[in-house]
Amino acid sequence: MGGSSGTDSTDNLSNNVGQHARLREREDSKLDDSMQFEANNEQEVIVEDDGIEKAAISCLRFFVLFLMIGATIGAGLVTWNFLSSQEHADFNKEFDVIAEDIKQLSYSRMTDRVDDFASLANTLMGLAINSNTKWPFFTDSNFPMIASNYLSTTGAGLVFLAPLVQDGEAKEKWANYSQQNQGWIAEGFEFTQQPPLLNVSDIYPTIFRRSNGENVPEEGPGPFLPHWQSFPPDDSGLSNFNLLSDPHYNEVFNSVVESKGIAMTDFLDVTNKGLLELGGPDIQYLVTIQPHSLFLTPVFKDSTYQEVVAILNSDVSWLPIFARGSDEDIPPVDVVIDEGCQRKITIRVTAQKTDFIGFEDFHDSAYDDFEVAFPFAPNVPSHHLAGANCSYTIRVFPTQEFWDAYHTRTPGSTAGVIASAFFFIGIVFYLYDAAVHFRQKRILKVAAQSEKILSVLYPKTIRDRLFGIEEKKERELKRAPTTKRKQMKEDLIKASRYQLKHFIKSSPSNHSDSLEGFGSKPIADLFLNATVLFADISGFTAWSSVREPAQVFTLLETVYRAFDTIAKRKKVFKVETVGDCYVAVTGLPEPTKAHAAIMAGFARDCVSRFVDLVSVLETTLGPDTGDLGIRVGMHSGPVTAGVLRGDKSRFQLFGDTVNTAARIESTGMRNRIQVSEETGDLLAAAGKVHWLRSRDEAVTAKGKGKLHTYWLLTKAEERAEMEAAADISADRAVIQEQINQAPLDIKTCTLEEVEALLSPKVRRLCSWNVDVMTKLLRQIVAHRNSSDAVHSSNEEVLSYREAEIRDQYMVLDEVVEIIPLPGFDPRIYRERQDPEEVQLPDAVVDQMRLYVACLATLYRDNAFHNFEHASHVMMSVSKLLSRIVSADDVLNADENAAMSTNFQWSIHDHTYGITSDPMTQFSVILAALVHDLDHLGVSNSQLIKEKHKLAKVFKDKSVAEQNSIVLAWDILMDERFQDFRRTIYTAPFELERFRQLMANTVLATDIFDKQLNSLRRKRWDLAFHGAVSDLESEDTRDNVNRKATIVIEHLIQASDVSHTMQHWHIYCKWNERLFKEMTAAYKAGRLTFDPAEKWYEGEIGFFDNYVIPLAKKLKECGVFGVASDEYLNYAIENRREWEEKGQSFVADLVRKHAPKNILHSPRASTTPKRNKRRMSLTVGYMSKVDAA
Repeated sequence: MGGSSGTDSTDNLSNNVGQHARLREREDSKLDDSMQFEANNEQEVIVEDDGIEKAAISCLRFFVLFLMIGATIGAGLVTWNFLSSQEHADFNKEFDVIAEDIKQLSYSRMTDRVDDFASLANTLMGLAINSNTKWPFFTDSNFPMIASNYLSTTGAGLVFLAPLVQDGEAKEKWANYSQQNQGWIAEGFEFTQQPPLLNVSDIYPTIFRRSNGENVPEEGPGPFLPHWQSFPPDDSGLSNFNLLSDPHYNEVFNSVVESKGIAMTDFLDVTNKGLLELGGPDIQYLVTIQPHSLFLTPVFKDSTYQEVVAILNSDVSWLPIFARGSDEDIPPVDVVIDEGCQRKITIRVTAQKTDFIGFEDFHDSAYDDFEVAFPFAPNVPSHHLAGANCSYTIRVFPTQEFWDAYHTRTPGSTAGVIASAFFFIGIVFYLYDAAVHFRQKRILKVAAQSEKILSVLYPKTIRDRLFGIEEKKERELKRAPTTKRKQMKEDLIKASRYQLKHFIKSSPSNHSDSLEGFGSKPIADLFLNATVLFADISGFTAWSSVREPAQVFTLLETVYRAFDTIAKRKKVFKVETVGDCYVAVTGLPEPTKAHAAIMAGFARDCVSRFVDLVSVLETTLGPDTGDLGIRVGMHSGPVTAGVLRGDKSRFQLFGDTVNTAARIESTGMRNRIQVSEETGDLLAAAGKVHWLRSRDEAVTAKGKGKLHTYWLLTKAEERAEMEAAADISADRAVIQEQINQAPLDIKTCTLEEVEALLSPKVRRLCSWNVDVMTKLLRQIVAHRNSSDAVHSSNEEVLSYREAEIRDQYMVLDEVVEIIPLPGFDPRIYRERQDPEEVQLPDAVVDQMRLYVACLATLYRDNAFHNFEHASHVMMSVSKLLSRIVSADDVLNADENAAMSTNFQWSIHDHTYGITSDPMTQFSVILAALVHDLDHLGVSNSQLIKEKHKLAKVFKDKSVAEQNSIVLAWDILMDERFQDFRRTIYTAPFELERFRQLMANTVLATDIFDKQLNSLRRKRWDLAFHGAVSDLESEDTRDNVNRKATIVIEHLIQASDVSHTMQHWHIYCKWNERLFKEMTAAYKAGRLTFDPAEKWYEGEIGFFDNYVIPLAKKLKECGVFGVASDEYLNYAIENRREWEEKGQSFVADLVRKHAPKNILHSPRASTTPKRNKRRMSLTVGYMSKVDAA
């Protein structure tokens, strides 16, 4: 029993094992079937996807093909249409110009002929009156000469006189008179110096008409109009022919007599038999080949123009009226002259000639749409047989030649070229597509082989991820039918579950394959010579805290992509990016000796690129983006580098060099590159020492203690240093050369020593200037003492700012549109200290005297631009300042003004803040004294032409004016004038305002600088002529300050030429001095023209275009009181006297100062020397100039 049981148990166990095995085999079989089904489905999906992709690519190719064809056709049509439109527009424009030209020419010529014809009739009337002739018995021997002049002026071919014989009795007298006075015919031929075409015989004995081809004496009561004196003289038997016997002429005659004015007949042709029959075959033939008409004008008995006693006749040839007479090669146009009722003629007009086409409208009807019509000479009355409502109309049409000249084959040929270019691009595209397709087939073939290899090396799930098959299956699962999709899903779930279950239940030994990679040796190495860079975005944390994630990543991606591009170009190895920190290394994996220099160049490029990028990105990422900076740190040394395996394996750096580079970066500054001492030594050895600047203070690094580091100059810093060093060194040398020319030193010389160099007159002028400046300086101190404002006397800050301004040589850049002036404070006004109570320290007065004396020595011995002239200008400025309406006047005029809520600005508006601010007055006075300092006696344009060293310093802009300010300022900044300066200003804001006033005032004297003049015009128009809306939208203070700036500039400009607006003798004195100075420049070859040649006319132009308009603007400012009227009146009077006496005055100047020996080379001349006693003002700043 027991054995049986054991046997049964064994059998049962065997059966169970067998059953389990069979079940396992069946599961494996099902799994294999499932996997096979999955593989088959996968293959089907791949094949179907390939078919869809191929169909899509084919459709895309055909679409691109049709798109290229459409683009080719479209480009050709657009080009053709555009060029054709351009040609047509040119055609219309040119035709309209020619038509308008024809209109204006015809009108002008007909008007001139009418005027000349009327003038001839008036001349004959005057001759008859002077000779006491009784009409109709008038024959004048001067007729050939008068008529000849008329014909040559108007281009007419014939003119003749027909006196009016009123009745039969007068006709008999006329018969006798005409026989006795027919000698005019021979006189006419004698005048023309040509023999008659026919034998001149006696004229017909009486007035006659034509009948059946024969001459018949006229009968009846009259009146009669015999053809009489003519030019050219008549030898065809027309004399005594009664013009009224022609019905056409008779009708026109009646119209002339009735209107008592000029009339023109219609076209003469074979219908005018009465007029043409006597002319013979030649005249009859002439009117058939060229259109003619007749002018008729009455000749009156006297100047009352009431009684008509004769008719003056002249022919009118139509062709010359429309002749253009131009040298241009212009195609012809057709001009149709339409009488309006019956007849028309057509002429063809070109640039050089005019051709008669015929007595019809022969223009090409294809161009009717381009017709330009206008009335012909509407001021000239015409008479037509067809009726009174008929009037001449001129119609202009283009011809075929004109059309062809502006409609060429260029549009078609150009369109063809462009279409061909598009076609060629299409061919290139398809060739490229074929090459890509061929290459892709090769890649697919290699990929298929690679897939076979990967199927052996990687599990299927990894392989599916690599090739994106899982995503394809999911897409296919969505597209499959419901039944098929359900089955596929079940199979995939079964397979996945089996793989997951098998992985989980398998022993750790089964994972050996997945861990096999760690059994190999790690990929790592030690690099002894490498340079590591850390770059961190400064301000990123705060910036990113207010940005969307997409904006943050946009910034990082843009910056890092730019850095990556630079790294590839420089062959720098990018290690990683951690947040906003970028890590890179050189010297590995390929070692190089120049690793430090390469990384330095990379860092400089990255900083420069970063600054550009954040400026551009600010428009898309918002405010403060442009304020972001970048900190860069570099260190060189040994580095351990390798691949740290595991999930997301990465290349990593390890070692002390990496940590030190991170510390160097963290202790750096925004947009600067800090390098360690080790890196600095390597850069110096590589010849890059000029890139390095030692950091003043040592930096403290965690775990490192104190480190000595260097700043590596960025490109912007290096460029700024080079430009600053070059500019300051060169400019200082030039300015110092202008100052330093004699043995006396400003640091040691006394006032007595300086004044000893000056003439007595100049010393007197210096004393007067000091007195004026002293009064204003007292006012500055009094105004400052009355103010509650505490001017902190930070001497260090003030001295630093003075040094900065001293190195600013381009004063022109400091000129502003509006100089800010302080507002009017009524409390300060009421509590102000009396300036007379202010006692200036003796040191201040002595320094001011020394300063003015030094300025005097800097003026050259010019005839005009000298210290005396500067004092004269200063006197005019002082006078005008004294005449400006003051606050006292306002308060006296309105006692309640102080109670006004807007009292401060009501006062300020009257003076624009000038008289309430002594600083402004003092600055303008001092500017007047220094505005021509060191003037070279020639104009700015001549200095620029000569490429003078000063022109280079001041960049060819306002050379003399900027030189004056720089010299005066440089002397003022000397330590010997410390007390004088601290009395003028005590705080940085006062220094800034003082400098601004000096710069604007002195530069205002340059009236030839286009940029400054444009700024002044705009400022004047806005302040005094601007729209109310413009001024209302602006701050009131700015509006008042703008007017104050204008007043200051006009004040100094008027003072600079004040001699033109003063007494005649003062004007003559300074005019002669200016002439003498310019003549001296001409003698030295530094002036291209002799000033004497245009001096008289130039002064008139200067008065008309500058002086008088400037005086009017002084008046228009409304702040100078009676002084503006005084200046304007003197200017007008001096202009008048110059017009009367100027030529004789110039003659005297020429005799006294005429140039004799002229230097032909301007470079051969020398600058007017300063006085031999001129001192040297060595200001000491040359010690700062770099020896290089």
